[in-house]
Amino acid sequence: MHLINSVAVEALLFCSLLLVIGVPVLYMTQSDRSDRRNPEIKKIEIIGGVWFHLVLLNGLLSSFV
Repeated sequence: MHLINSVAVEALLFCSLLLVIGVPVLYMTQSDRSDRRNPEIKKIEIIGGVWFHLVLLNGLLSSFV
């Protein structure tokens, strides 16, 4: 169980790194800033959703360890 928790923590850290570096890069490299549904915004939303679920998973796993 400790191995699963450490893998979840590392995935959470990696996803947090992607959010911290990737969101400004994706936001500044948009082709059309007036379009709210462009692919760059969708990528940011997907990364944010993965990060949120990793936080929930990490909380559940840490309560068992």
